Amino acid sequence: MLQALRDRVMGVLGWIVIGLIIVTFALFGLGSYLQDHSRAYAAKVNDVEITPGELQVAYQNQRANMEQMLGDAFKPGLIDERQLKRQALQSLISRQLILQAAEKDGLVVGDQLLAARIHAIGAFRKDGKFDADLYQQLLARQGQTPAGFEQQMRLMLTGQQLTDGLSSSAFVSAAELGRVYRLQQQKRSFAYLTIPSKPLQAAIKPSEADIKAYYDAHAAAFTTPQRVRLSYVRLNTQTLGKDIQIDEQAVREEYEQRKNALKTQEQRRASHILFTLAADADEASVETTRKEAEKVLQQIRDGADFAKLAKQYSDDPGSAEKGGDLGYFGAGNMVPAFDQAVFSMNKGEVSDLVRSQFGFHIIKLTDIKESEIQPLEKVHDELVKDLKQRQIGDLYYEQLERLSNTAFENPDSLQASADALGLQIMTSDWLNADSGTGIGEYPGVRAAAFSDDVLESGNNSEPVEVGADDAIVLRVKDREPAHPTPLAEVRERIITQLKQERAAQAAREKGEQVLQQLQAGKPMSELAAGEKLSVKTAEAITRDAPGYNPELKQQVFRLPRPGEDGATVDKGFKLANGDFVVVRLKTVTDADPTAMTDTQRTQLKRGFENMRRNLTLMTLVDELRRHAEVEIPEDRDTP
Repeated sequence: MLQALRDRVMGVLGWIVIGLIIVTFALFGLGSYLQDHSRAYAAKVNDVEITPGELQVAYQNQRANMEQMLGDAFKPGLIDERQLKRQALQSLISRQLILQAAEKDGLVVGDQLLAARIHAIGAFRKDGKFDADLYQQLLARQGQTPAGFEQQMRLMLTGQQLTDGLSSSAFVSAAELGRVYRLQQQKRSFAYLTIPSKPLQAAIKPSEADIKAYYDAHAAAFTTPQRVRLSYVRLNTQTLGKDIQIDEQAVREEYEQRKNALKTQEQRRASHILFTLAADADEASVETTRKEAEKVLQQIRDGADFAKLAKQYSDDPGSAEKGGDLGYFGAGNMVPAFDQAVFSMNKGEVSDLVRSQFGFHIIKLTDIKESEIQPLEKVHDELVKDLKQRQIGDLYYEQLERLSNTAFENPDSLQASADALGLQIMTSDWLNADSGTGIGEYPGVRAAAFSDDVLESGNNSEPVEVGADDAIVLRVKDREPAHPTPLAEVRERIITQLKQERAAQAAREKGEQVLQQLQAGKPMSELAAGEKLSVKTAEAITRDAPGYNPELKQQVFRLPRPGEDGATVDKGFKLANGDFVVVRLKTVTDADPTAMTDTQRTQLKRGFENMRRNLTLMTLVDELRRHAEVEIPEDRDTP
């Protein structure tokens, strides 16, 4: 099976953008889960159910990871919750398909391998060794048991065996790398002139008949969409935490329970001198680089200054100027060979040559910061915050269920929900199905507001999650139907649009005339002078050359090669801004693969192999799904 799948992707060449397979999870919507008790699963894959409980935990992790990754750029209002949840479900289905295929192929994870993988997890290690007590404490804090966690790990590793086997089968031949490099670094020389459209707009005067005709022909574009104002109540942790107080005894108990987890990791500071070497370098290159590194190492053994030699010889630009200094780092933060060397050395010691995938290293251990248990005073505020957040989280889900129930039991008013939870009924600004301000920025709010149950039946919505521990229940307060926008209000927009379209058409017509004359043999310089334009040239530029319009480069690198007799390729095309460009492609020169450096070869090889791996995994999932029975209740329930 592996060979058949690999064969399906091995012929795919060229540069394409591969979207990473989403491996994070999200919930279908907590409100629907709380209210729709008849739905026992989110999806079923060959009779194996994906439960709402699995998705609940995963959703919280997904939101937290997104917020941490994006930082200040994280804006819940810009997230399409429905699409995110749909993608998350597809990811879970893919994972289950891979797991089932692995089990069908007889792949298993033995107890020894499982134990080794768990023991290698840094969070469960103390003083460099696996700590069973710490392991159980951390799992208990997350509401997990060792048996449950180990079963999850076993399933994950089982599926991973199959995907790792496929990934390792992806390779790129030297001939393929050469072809890719020739195209990637190809150079093209061309001349071009641009017929701008904007100056042509001044002479265009649309008549009233033209404006009216355009208005009538594009009636849908000039319709003010239906809009609503909402009444809503909002439940979030900002209001729930006001009255929660944390007892000092609880803080001390939490500290005792988490003392080992609060222990700082040993940090080591090292400097290095790097002699770069491609991972697939031949023996001759390896030996040459080794001898060069050994000469420098001998100078250090003879008393030469390490920092000065690092500045002179190191191929690591990030540390060379600092005398090779890498700062402090913990175990596991460097590549394995480097990490092992540093954490086996004594302070002030210089290593022998250390080989990694980057080349040869000479390492000097300059300092050690021992691990220590942080005193209570130092972590007090953090513990209080964690305890308070935990209580708020518990309270939030209690209140959310209560909000869901009261809104459902009293569908024609929000007053019962507001009274039961002490919330304020608020009113939104006007919003439509596609946009809004305030809570109207949230796609989930707009989707709920314009659902049949809320808009047509006049009921309260289910709780709509708009963030982590942040939910809204809404109902329509005011409604304004869709109606045509008066011509007077859009007249200037129509005039601008007509001018742009007609100017672009005029530029195209003029450009095509110029192109015909160019193809007939008239010099481009003469044509440009006649139109009061200038000819620009680009000599031997690559695809990523700066200073050129991206559309122009894209079009030029799509043109066929000039003839062997020296004949040029002449072409014209319209740009997105309405301008028309006439191009004369003169020469195409492929890059010479023998000029590729070891670094370029390694980077190109890794990138191409990663592309192949992704394609292989996508092909695997596609094949498995075609032969699987996948049931999604949401699809079944959607009319």
